[in-house]
Amino acid sequence: MATQFEQFTVRRAVQTDVEAIHRVLVANAADTSLFQQSTGRIRRDLDDFVVVMDAGQLVGCAALHHHRWAYAEILAVAVDPVAHGRGVGTMLMRACLADGVGATSVWLATAKPVYFARHGFQRMSKWRLPPHVLLRKLRLVFEQPVRRWLPALFGRHTFMRLPVRRG
Repeated sequence: MATQFEQFTVRRAVQTDVEAIHRVLVANAADTSLFQQSTGRIRRDLDDFVVVMDAGQLVGCAALHHHRWAYAEILAVAVDPVAHGRGVGTMLMRACLADGVGATSVWLATAKPVYFARHGFQRMSKWRLPPHVLLRKLRLVFEQPVRRWLPALFGRHTFMRLPVRRG
């Protein structure tokens, strides 16, 4: 289902978005905290992605990956540099958080904790995550260029989660 925000549309990613998602990630490659993903990885995880469209152009993407049933990870939050400062990141976060309803824990790893704290995330120890979740994250680290391995493994990322919401 698509949601309209002024000229922007937020919707689930579709097969024809794969190259554009990859382009937005590559456009942000200077941000070493943003894991790059191959088109093959994007295609495999396409159901996790939401995108923001502006006049038919993909200007942002984010993914919410459900690790089994309880843990949901937000990752690959990226905005085309031409759309920075226009609220695209906030739209992506809202869409991911709406998709994460029902998960026991919604978490992320970032080098930008101040930005994600604005969305309600709080710091946590990565050791609070189950081993299968940490192993998937570790596999993603080793899919990055070699120069990014050490910073990703040794402290560059702050792990954050949303506080448990009780109804």
